[in-house]
Amino acid sequence: MTLADIEVANLDTKPIFQNQVKKSLSVINTLYPGTFVYVYLLDERGSFTLRDLETNQGHLVTTISPEMSIFVILQTQKEFCSHLIANKDNSEIFAQKIPAESESSLISPIGYEDSLVGFLFTIIPVALEPSSLNLKVFDDLAMSLGSASVASELLHQFKSRSDQLAIMLEVNTHLNMAATKEDYLYEISRFGKYFIQFDRAVLVLKSEEAPEYFLIDYIEGDSIGLQLGMSYPLYNSLVSQSINSGQYFIYKKSYEESLVGIYHDGDTDEYPYKQVVGFPLARIKNSPGVLILESLDEHPIKQNEINIFGMISQGLGAALNRFRLYERLTNYATVDTLTHLYNLRAIKQRFEEELARAGRYQNSLVVLFLDLDKFKSVNDNHGHLMGDFVLRETAQIIRDSIRTSDIPGRYGGEEFVVIMVNTDAQSCMASAQRICTAIHDHNYEMNDVRITTKISIGLAEYPKDGSNMQELIQSADTAMYTAKARGGNQVIQYEKGMVPKSKVN
Repeated sequence: MTLADIEVANLDTKPIFQNQVKKSLSVINTLYPGTFVYVYLLDERGSFTLRDLETNQGHLVTTISPEMSIFVILQTQKEFCSHLIANKDNSEIFAQKIPAESESSLISPIGYEDSLVGFLFTIIPVALEPSSLNLKVFDDLAMSLGSASVASELLHQFKSRSDQLAIMLEVNTHLNMAATKEDYLYEISRFGKYFIQFDRAVLVLKSEEAPEYFLIDYIEGDSIGLQLGMSYPLYNSLVSQSINSGQYFIYKKSYEESLVGIYHDGDTDEYPYKQVVGFPLARIKNSPGVLILESLDEHPIKQNEINIFGMISQGLGAALNRFRLYERLTNYATVDTLTHLYNLRAIKQRFEEELARAGRYQNSLVVLFLDLDKFKSVNDNHGHLMGDFVLRETAQIIRDSIRTSDIPGRYGGEEFVVIMVNTDAQSCMASAQRICTAIHDHNYEMNDVRITTKISIGLAEYPKDGSNMQELIQSADTAMYTAKARGGNQVIQYEKGMVPKSKVN
């Protein structure tokens, strides 16, 4: 956007056109005193609307409908030239009774490039002989106003476009700074309330696992009637229609028409919101989702607000794709492809983060170091495919046996690590023993081959058994080696005096 656009964006175009009309009408009043000149222009509905000017004296109606005879006269004219009419034959244009001091009026069509955009209506006083009027003056004046009207409208449209560009520039600047989906949705809600008043925002996304359903992915505001993760079929609802068509929708409770549900068929019976606007995340059929704005009260919505928020929702759709791609790339960089646990680089990074947090808040932390017993024999006797299967199954057992807040990772080969936050060694012994027992009892079966295995687990606690990651890993590894030396298939807590494997002859 250029500096000129910004200057235009601050320009009020209405007074410019009014001033041009005022000057033009003063010419007629000077040439023909006692006349009353009114200006009508075509509106968006196809009717002629009276312009609000200081010269108006309240003689005429404000809107000329297509059914009025004067409208028919204008439409049937082949050329844009002034036409004298009798007032008594066109009484419908007068707001009250026909002025007693006038018997005739003059219609001067306002045209631009063969299109009728309005007309001048001049009430001629009885004292003024119609034959004395120079109709060329009125024709030239109407032509001038036609050009001025079109130029003013174009300028107004350009101003509106500049306003939208200025707003979108600010919106996009903030949105592009959003690092996560939650940040992005927060910025959308903040800006959205500037354009469209709403009390609740809901983001629904098509389900990747079940494309015939959409899911409630995000709620800002009261969650009454909804919950995150709730799914609905893509059938017989306004949300479904918006996803299928890629078009926005507006629902107002005052509309007297049969309506399908908002989220599902029949849900409007007890629906608390009186107005809903839904914007698809992409203007294509089979859109990836819809952003829904719900209001407790009805209020007017301007088309430019729809346009702006429509662009915002398109940006949200693009951002969600970007976040999904980033999430996949992040998974590739942090997740072990075989076991789907954290890889070595990621587990070390998470370990440092949790140690810093534990030190800051003076919390304890426990690390488990796990190693499958005699795993080499699995690969030697049954092949590496079976070995990979055992590692995947073991990773799932570990994941199922710990808390969701704990952090499991593959340290390398058949070795695993679990970081257990906000807890101590005594509390973690039960979880560690549960892992040990579950692996011992599990039947690893693939392609009609069934084996069993065992695991040794060492346990170390921060800060008692180490003040940093290297020391804690070393302590847990020493305890794990001690478990193996004692026959394996057990959990050992680190104690001072235990000898690391590296120091054993």
